[in-house]
Amino acid sequence: MGGDLSAGLAIIGNEILSAKVVDENGPFLLGRLRALGVEVRRQLTVADEIDEIVWAIGSLRGSADWVLTTGGVGPTHDDVTIAGVARALGRKVVRSPELSGLVLSHFGPRVEEAAYRLADVPEGAELLFQPGIPFPVPLVDRVALLPGVPQLCRLQFEALAPRLHGRPFTLRVVFVSAGEPAIAAALGAVAADHPAVAIGSYPRFDRGADHRVKLTLESRDGAAVTAALTDLLARLPPGCVLRQE
Repeated sequence: MGGDLSAGLAIIGNEILSAKVVDENGPFLLGRLRALGVEVRRQLTVADEIDEIVWAIGSLRGSADWVLTTGGVGPTHDDVTIAGVARALGRKVVRSPELSGLVLSHFGPRVEEAAYRLADVPEGAELLFQPGIPFPVPLVDRVALLPGVPQLCRLQFEALAPRLHGRPFTLRVVFVSAGEPAIAAALGAVAADHPAVAIGSYPRFDRGADHRVKLTLESRDGAAVTAALTDLLARLPPGCVLRQE
């Protein structure tokens, strides 16, 4: 069983900030990491600019055990994530002979010179390969550089996943028919009495919903969640609980 691992995400790309592309990688990574028992402490979205990437990596490394980046690892002019991560870590950008061979093998003898940018990595990077994917995930100082293409990001994340097992989270969900004002006092009391449990309250305002508020109780300590749930159910207004998950 792993420890209490944490992670930070850097979603890199002008296309995300300008709404040309809707980010799919952030939601995927948030869910996948949570399932692995890794708490995401922060997610940043930054432009394809080296200074912005340096700032993001520094900020994330200061608050999390691992940092995952997505985007900016291709062969074009705006793919500057390798350079940004290298600078943030005080390392040089080097051309990997192993990756150079892969570029030649993948693209053939008439490969364009620009394609060899795919062989550039921060100095000292470990290369994590995933079966069926020709190019690996560079990993250096617990910073993993994932591609921005969602399909590739999902596949290549699995090369990193075996290293990211923390203590699992226990989650319980309660759906209620009462509005937040009617349950606020109960929530406050339970939160104060069970500080190890994160309690969330999420109201619904659409008429088609079968509940007014979704309540969540979550912790790495399963016994603490059970105790908090018992306390919550006793404090909620009678008859308002619709179902539990």
